[in-house]
Amino acid sequence: MKVPHLIEWSRRLNLTKVLRSSQVIMTVLLVLCVPMLLALLLWDLVANPNPVPAVITIAGLVLLCFFFSYVFVVPDDLTSSATDRTLSISSKIFAHTRQGLTPEATLGACRIILPETLASAICITDGKQVLASWGEGSEQCPAGTSVAFETTARVMASGATSVFTRDGDAQPGDLFPRLRAGVVAPLKVRDRCMGTLGLFYPRASSIDMRQTALATGFAELISTQLASFELERQDELTARIELRALQSQVDPHFLFNTIGTIASLVRTDPELARSLLIDFSNYYRQTLSNSEELVTLASEIDQGMRYINLMQARFGSDRLCAVTDIDPDVLDCRVPPFILQPLLENCIKHAMRETGMLSMYVRARRSEGRLTVVVEDDGVGMDEATLAHLFEARDAALEGNDDIAADGSTPRGCGLALVNVLMRIKFFFGEESGIHIESELGKGTRATVSLVGEPRDLAQSPVHVRA
Repeated sequence: MKVPHLIEWSRRLNLTKVLRSSQVIMTVLLVLCVPMLLALLLWDLVANPNPVPAVITIAGLVLLCFFFSYVFVVPDDLTSSATDRTLSISSKIFAHTRQGLTPEATLGACRIILPETLASAICITDGKQVLASWGEGSEQCPAGTSVAFETTARVMASGATSVFTRDGDAQPGDLFPRLRAGVVAPLKVRDRCMGTLGLFYPRASSIDMRQTALATGFAELISTQLASFELERQDELTARIELRALQSQVDPHFLFNTIGTIASLVRTDPELARSLLIDFSNYYRQTLSNSEELVTLASEIDQGMRYINLMQARFGSDRLCAVTDIDPDVLDCRVPPFILQPLLENCIKHAMRETGMLSMYVRARRSEGRLTVVVEDDGVGMDEATLAHLFEARDAALEGNDDIAADGSTPRGCGLALVNVLMRIKFFFGEESGIHIESELGKGTRATVSLVGEPRDLAQSPVHVRA
């Protein structure tokens, strides 16, 4: 039988099904044999005065009983023990590889895998260099060693497990040259080979279907963890890109109108113009920064109040006011940046009436592990149809809409800002956190941000894979 066929057969082999099939077969044999032995025992007792055949028949029945117990009881215990051991090994490997193929993680995985095989050494590579090795001769293959092994290159190119033997002298670049045979399996993520796992043996006779299946199985186990890590890494990169995009949104209408407002105050109220310039400078310094770290709630509130100050200068204090009611105990709570200012911006863009005052209220409390931030206004509100589609992102600029909002800016759609904020809230705090919007037409709108538990710190998260 060819090696590839052996590999495929070993991968499809299900020990539990084999044991169950064996139980069915033995049950049929026992059903056939026991009545025959009982009939033979009865005939010996009645027709044959010699007790020896009867004793032999009884002994046969006893042996059948023991064999019956072994077939039906012992395999279940063995299967349960093997399942527990497999789950334990998988859990230990996951604990090491959940952060990707780093040298430390792969070395930990090598130390766990090697004792479960008959191999003398194990090596994990990224196809170009050794990430970690363990076992006999591993000191000759430290992390960072360039890989020029022909079998590794073949596995990286084909994505299929390969069994090799060395009949002659070792070639330059061979891993573990004293070991004469081995199995190399690919580590794949979305059909792309990210590296290899190799088991090395002193002789070819040590490699059987079980060893090949172990190499393939452990490689697939690590590949599954790498796929999970890759998805998490993509989520983190997406969050970084979204944050940078939000930070870099410089609305030209807002920029020019604010500069024009400050310029008009230079002669009439220079002290107010100076204060607004400071707020304007600090506002854009924070907006354009590349910070990917969580910020304090106090910093978020300061940023929001700077925006309100600039809008008050634009529209006048008789058209716009904001009141804050913040529990001092929550000022140091860490929150994602840019979650408050977009909510305040939406109030001004979509809630201001043509005349009269727009009042906004910002409150923050913490209770039972949940931080709640409320942004409320007494503006125009919205109907149920608008509220139902509020989180459907709309980009007016992409649709060619050149309408100007109340603050002079081009509206990008309330949904776009809210979806952006909501996605980052869920990324940092999980699915239990989110935004709840309540509104009544003609009376106002309330946005409640709920942050449950402690946030994940994006600045401390790994975003690279060695493989």
